[in-house]
Amino acid sequence: SAKVRGASVYSLSEKASDKEAAQLAAKENSSDVIAGISIGTETDDIVRSILIDLAQRETKNKSVRFAKLLLPELGGVGALLRNSHRYAGFRVLTAPDVPSVLVELGLLSNAADEKLLMSAGGRDKLAAAIFRAIDQYFADRQS
Repeated sequence: SAKVRGASVYSLSEKASDKEAAQLAAKENSSDVIAGISIGTETDDIVRSILIDLAQRETKNKSVRFAKLLLPELGGVGALLRNSHRYAGFRVLTAPDVPSVLVELGLLSNAADEKLLMSAGGRDKLAAAIFRAIDQYFADRQS
């Protein structure tokens, strides 16, 4: 819809925050499999699952902490979606030892978002917002 606008941030969850997030994650994940990306290993599936789960617990918490720092920064530049912190099982978020988020900076179907994203000044402001959140994340880890 052209009326929907704003940024959102996804962090990892086995259960999607909404139906739309689940459908989008399923579509993206299936395209990775079609592209030939394999997560197979010689390790027993049960052992692999347990090890990944243990590693991902703290990583998920770190990702959520970062998302909570990032959203107010992005909100200072432009609109945020109503449900701006979303959870989904995107493969790009599943590295067990690397905190990660997937950032959507806006919707090109919305004129205001498109204007922000098409302008160099808007992109600079969005990049600066992301930088501030990253800087704050690491500053918090040092203290």
